[in-house]
Amino acid sequence: MINKLLEVRNLETIFTTEEGIITAVDNVSFSIHKGETIGIVGESGCGKSVTSLSIMRLLPNNGIIRFGTIIFNGENLLKKTEKEMRDIRGNEISMIFQEPMTSLNPVYTIGEQVAETIRMHQMLNKKQVVEKSVEALRMVGIPLPEKRINEYPHQLSGGMRQRVMIAIALACNPKLIIADEPTTALDVTIQAQILELMKGLKNNLNTSIMLITHDLGVIAEMAERVLVMYAGQVVEESPVDELFNKPLHPYTEGLMKSIPRIGKNTSERLHIIKGMVPHPLEMPKGCRFNPRCDYTMDICIQRSPEYREIYPGRFVRCWKWEGLAAYE
Repeated sequence: MINKLLEVRNLETIFTTEEGIITAVDNVSFSIHKGETIGIVGESGCGKSVTSLSIMRLLPNNGIIRFGTIIFNGENLLKKTEKEMRDIRGNEISMIFQEPMTSLNPVYTIGEQVAETIRMHQMLNKKQVVEKSVEALRMVGIPLPEKRINEYPHQLSGGMRQRVMIAIALACNPKLIIADEPTTALDVTIQAQILELMKGLKNNLNTSIMLITHDLGVIAEMAERVLVMYAGQVVEESPVDELFNKPLHPYTEGLMKSIPRIGKNTSERLHIIKGMVPHPLEMPKGCRFNPRCDYTMDICIQRSPEYREIYPGRFVRCWKWEGLAAYE
């Protein structure tokens, strides 16, 4: 693929709290090509969602992008005014949030909520807006959309509400969809339907997708490339097949070993990664993963490894893959 739709360079996002300054996203860089699905995976608190909110410029009041650039379609989003960002959100970049019941407004009908995005970004009359709202619901597989537009969120199932969120995100044919845990709290049957729906829409509309999840199964199903985040940093980037065949970072390796597998001895306990994710104000010296790593060396505790390309298209932040002789 050639054209980069989104390029994030050296992004650093901080939060000011009563306890001190927390660096939630630390020197994160990646890109997404047109029509590509990229997965971002990691434990809760690793910086996945903050990265997406930084791209959308939807950080809370105590959040600041301290450094970096976010180039979307050739333009730096960090130089846009709030009015310019409102024109981009929902129109060129849309976001699907993880809990539709809290994202949808309970006092407005489904039709009103789909129509809001269309009215804001497209010059259409009232009849055309209704028609486009119905078509958006039909596109995501909601039956009887002419009837559903007059219903309220509580009248729909969890799977249907998530489809409504996707319909809202797709209403203006955005170039990029950011999906933050889009299948969390859905049962596996509905989850499979939602993933299949997103895959089909991506193929039909050539939309790029940034998929944020902690579920490696979802990553294997949907993504072409994967970023693995830990403690605010990207520790590995790889094409999805290569990542599953040979994870390079010990953290990724631990995540892979933790996946339940069919046919595995039922008496055998699942692998767990020892220790806990560090508190953002108490990051360990050197490599941030070193207290939990099975391969820790002295240099891991002394110095932070650089993020390097080890094989073509494969990047990792780990001393295990460095030329250690140069540092001895």
